Amino acid sequence: MADEQRLSRTLNPRSIALFGTSPAQSVIEQCLKLGFTGNLWPVHPTRETLAGVKCFKSVADLPSAPDVAFVAVNRHATIDVIARLSKAGSGGAVCYASGFAESGMHSEVNGVELQQQLVAAANEMPLLGPNCYGYINALDGIALWPDQHGCSPVTSGVAIVSQSGNVGLNLTLQQRGLDLAYLVTVGNQASAGVEDCLEVFINDNRVTAIGLFIEAIVDPIRFAKLALIADKRNLRIVALQTGRSEAGATIAASHTASLAGRRSAYEAFFTRCGVAMVNTPVELIETLKLLHQGGALSGNKLVSLSCSGGEASLIADLCEHTSLVFEPFSNEQHKRISSTLTELVTVGNPFDYHTFMWGDRSATANTFTQVMFGPQDATLLILDTPQRSDHNSETWVTAAQSLGDAVTATKSRGVIVATVPECVTDAVRSAAHEANIVVLQGLHDAVVALDAAAWLATHHANEAPASVEVATSTQLINEADAKSLLQKNGVSVPSGKKCTRNAVITTANEVGYPITLKGLGLAHKSESGAVKVGLQNELQIVEALSSMSASISEFLVEQTIENVVAEMLVSVRRDAPVGWLITLGAGGVYTELWRDTTFLLAPVSDSAIKAALTKLRIAPLLVGYRGKPAGNVNALIKLIQSGIYTAMNNDLVEIELNPVLLTPETAIAVDALMIVSI
Repeated sequence: MADEQRLSRTLNPRSIALFGTSPAQSVIEQCLKLGFTGNLWPVHPTRETLAGVKCFKSVADLPSAPDVAFVAVNRHATIDVIARLSKAGSGGAVCYASGFAESGMHSEVNGVELQQQLVAAANEMPLLGPNCYGYINALDGIALWPDQHGCSPVTSGVAIVSQSGNVGLNLTLQQRGLDLAYLVTVGNQASAGVEDCLEVFINDNRVTAIGLFIEAIVDPIRFAKLALIADKRNLRIVALQTGRSEAGATIAASHTASLAGRRSAYEAFFTRCGVAMVNTPVELIETLKLLHQGGALSGNKLVSLSCSGGEASLIADLCEHTSLVFEPFSNEQHKRISSTLTELVTVGNPFDYHTFMWGDRSATANTFTQVMFGPQDATLLILDTPQRSDHNSETWVTAAQSLGDAVTATKSRGVIVATVPECVTDAVRSAAHEANIVVLQGLHDAVVALDAAAWLATHHANEAPASVEVATSTQLINEADAKSLLQKNGVSVPSGKKCTRNAVITTANEVGYPITLKGLGLAHKSESGAVKVGLQNELQIVEALSSMSASISEFLVEQTIENVVAEMLVSVRRDAPVGWLITLGAGGVYTELWRDTTFLLAPVSDSAIKAALTKLRIAPLLVGYRGKPAGNVNALIKLIQSGIYTAMNNDLVEIELNPVLLTPETAIAVDALMIVSI
């Protein structure tokens, strides 16, 4: 890869140049505080020292080209400094100043044009930013960070890239025991961005997991290739993606424009890349903790241990709408567990083990060990510890140690979960750390993290999706012409003909009854009363024509499809920059009522399409529900693949087939909306 580890020198420097005053001084202080042992070279035309470090007058006076520079001067001066650094051979720069592309084209100074000048000045030198807060490399004691932060030196940990500086700062301030190796903010991504950071993280064996806080992916093809490399190295990625406004910006005419928003495209993209998604910064932190200390789960089977029936009920309820399952103990395991307890304890999963042995490490560890000798992928101990100094929490530490003993004996995965996030003490965290047990904080967030880690067990990165370009100008094609193109590309459509109003009856007699009559030139014909289905004779045709607007001059006369098992929605549309978004779901009148949809990216295999169809609420109808005949699912899959081919090979922006009628014999697209790029 041409850009391989482009940011390696930037993020792992031994020499740092600093431009500006107050922010540059803060960077020096934070680097020294974190233990940086390399060279700090402040550059200032009038000052002798900055934060006690000798200043240089200009870039030309530096001892050598710096590995990285932190540039915190005004936006116009930034361009000049970047040009000088680039010519000197600097390894990269962090551009702190704002007022570039994020300010738009309509401010007093054209920010977009200014950013273009900045990129040109940098030439081949990578930039983080502009409008960027900097980064922290806690592995090597580097903090190009003009503020306080919560990072401490670590020997391994998770790496996070954030488009937001302030959210990045917030993540460093967490008090949840997450070991942060890198926290990199990328700002406007004018030059280097998320993908460049990923390359560095993937090639640093001290990184244990990767987190993303992003609004968008700039280069999805490159991202997907990197995700595949990360997956092969068992380095898993978790994403928190923001800015989920409904898409359809290119196409406002289709149903799927409102159904398949930006969120859906990214869900399909991240699923394809084997990247787990979460919804809040806390969920991101808890999931990364789980991945850092033990990696993804091996599956979705859990056992819960608690000394309260209420806690057992809570965890069961919270997991109900996730992939996580609490399977009953086998008879043999049930006997082994019961042998360690009194007859007053009922053994089940989730398991309330009561408090008869509370504080007895040996007895508790014996029970926990018998519980952990099972097929589950993780065993949870729900444990909320008193925090106040006037409280004695020794027996809670004993419970944590007992789980640690069981983990050691069984060599299986143990997780401590605090129901209330703040109910974790340093002593419990220390006991857990000694046994390589992660402590998750907050029952809801713990469940989200466990569900994500279980999802990663069965979802891995695949080939990159097909690239897609933005369509700047579009045109709606009438249904008759759309169906003609579809038929040429292998999509089954009803037999039919286009005709004028005066020729409808003659055409109907040629096509054969029953017929469906459609007025052309409308995006949503059903809502306009321009569709009549199952017309049996000329009289019904005359009545249908009289009920339609006189402004409709052209019609489509088609055979009516009978013996329908289910009505489906199939859509393929450009969703730049992510890819060709495929939407499958319940069709016809149920499309927006049920909003029963699933999303994929092209290209996609037949098996992936079949798996996606099984996730739909309408899925039971496809295979025969309550004695009804099954539909020809293979024909539906073939139609979907042909629709994808049509969209990708005919300069189209979108095809929406709704409904596609599934019968026991075939699948036929009876309605087609098509938009072409012009």
